[in-house]
Order: sequence, then C-alpha cells, then structure tokens
Amino acid sequence: MIGCLTAPFRALGCLVVVGGLALGWLYRDQVVRTARGWIARAESPAPTAVSSGRPGARALASAKSKVDSLNGWGADSVVLTPSELASLVGDGMDSEVRRQLDSLRVEPLDGELRVRARLRTGRLPSDVLGPLAIALRETEPIEAIGPLRVLRPSVGEWDVRSIRIRELPLPVDLVHRVVGRVLGNPQQESVPVRVPRGVHAIRLLPGSAILYGAKRS
Repeated sequence: MIGCLTAPFRALGCLVVVGGLALGWLYRDQVVRTARGWIARAESPAPTAVSSGRPGARALASAKSKVDSLNGWGADSVVLTPSELASLVGDGMDSEVRRQLDSLRVEPLDGELRVRARLRTGRLPSDVLGPLAIALRETEPIEAIGPLRVLRPSVGEWDVRSIRIRELPLPVDLVHRVVGRVLGNPQQESVPVRVPRGVHAIRLLPGSAILYGAKRS
C-alpha cells in the first residue's frame, strides 16, 4: 500500500532530475562560463589599497588642483593620495635637500610620514655616524619617520623621529644630528617643507592625507 502511494513521488523526482540534466546539457556553455566566473572571483586576490606613492608631474598637478579648491571653491578640506602627498612634499623641500634623496617614496601613516629614499650618505661627516660610516657606500637606502605639521601660512616642518640606514636603526641621539648635516645646518633638527597657500593643517592617515583650509564663518 505504501509503495503504491510513494510511486508517483518517485516518478516525479525522476522527472525533475531528468529535466535538470536536460537543461544543464542545453545550456552547458552558459553553465560553464558562470562556473568559471565564480572560480575566478574566488581565486582572485582582494584589491589592496595603495599605501605609498612617488612624486610625479601628474600627481603634483592633481594635488595643486585640490589645494586650489581650498582657496577658491569653498571646500573645507581635501584628501590627497600617497602620490599626491609625495609630490607636494618633494616639491616643498629645499632643492639642495631634494637632490640628496633619490627614488623618493612617501607613505602616510597614522599621524606620521614615512619616507624611503636613497640618501647620499657619502656626504655625511664620519663624526656624525661614528663606526657606521666605515661600512656605508656613497648612497644608501634609508627610511625616516616623523610627524608633518603646518607651523604657519606657507611654512611647515617634517620632524624626523627615527632613521634607518640600510635597515640599521640609528640611535635616537644621532637622528637630529644627521638631519642637521643633511640640511647643511647642524643646529636645525627638522626638515622645512614649503606648504601651499591656503593649507592651514594636515592630518595624516594610513594611505591618505587630509589638508584643511581656513575655517569659514
């Protein structure tokens, strides 16, 4: 009796399976394309945000255009990409200091700026670096980190707090001495940076920088 009752359901199930196989065969190309798309999306790496950038003419022009919006278009703040920030920082450094830094790369961190470059370490007096000077070549890869701030209109500073030369961290008491020698003024402990007109504050975040204009009434 039970077998008689379940027979129609078994038959219906078989029809569904056969119908599904038939549709799968008829639309097999579309099924294959869809499956390949799912697999490709699953295997493709997640997009990563660009955290550092290099100076460039196009990025500098873009950064200056954004700064113009602070001056004339009524914007309260603008966001710069790492490349735009690198271009403004490189453009704002003293030309003599900038010539000592090759392959400049800038990375905004949380409240600080990381700069990687090749520094002409051969120009640094041996009394500044001590025994390390013997092992240094004419140029060496360096990494320097410190806050970037606006002091007054058009004037800013990058206060370098740590320096690595060829992955070797310099003692804290040597950091400002090296900065002063690079700048050509042993008494100076931070790197002056020319700030575009209209920028009153800078906030550094991982992967970006926010420039603030004057407060509007």
